[in-house]
Amino acid sequence: MTLDQIANWAQILEAVILSLSIVFIGAEARQTLQHSRTQFGHGLTDRLYDRYFAISRDASFSEFLVKDWSGDDLQGEEYFRALNLLGADLIDLFDTYDAWKEGLVGRMHVDMRMQLIRLGAFLSPVGRATWDHWKITRDQEFCDWFETEVYGNTLSN
Repeated sequence: MTLDQIANWAQILEAVILSLSIVFIGAEARQTLQHSRTQFGHGLTDRLYDRYFAISRDASFSEFLVKDWSGDDLQGEEYFRALNLLGADLIDLFDTYDAWKEGLVGRMHVDMRMQLIRLGAFLSPVGRATWDHWKITRDQEFCDWFETEVYGNTLSN
């Protein structure tokens, strides 16, 4: 075998090894992305479960949640608690929606949160005040989507 033939075989071998390396790196990247998606989805679900368990263990908080928020009954500390609770719900939805848009979680994570939001708290005066406070942090596409889902159409400023 001549030196040129050996060089040709070496180049062929190098091309095969390089191709296999690229395939391996691609498979590793896909597996890492899938693991990240699973972890993020688990974290979102875990956060929701923690909230459910906290509510079930705290009788006074449960009593607060079942109050009628549609009137002006919430005053002072209760109004502040409601603002913060609904703000936390929005932040959770923001995180989930953004993760869904990036392909990190499935649509069901967004739908689960919207089921809770559609229960009516955001139709109350404190809910509307919370949304008005937080909506400036989001782009118009999200605001239009949220308002249509919750209020039936987009709201004027």
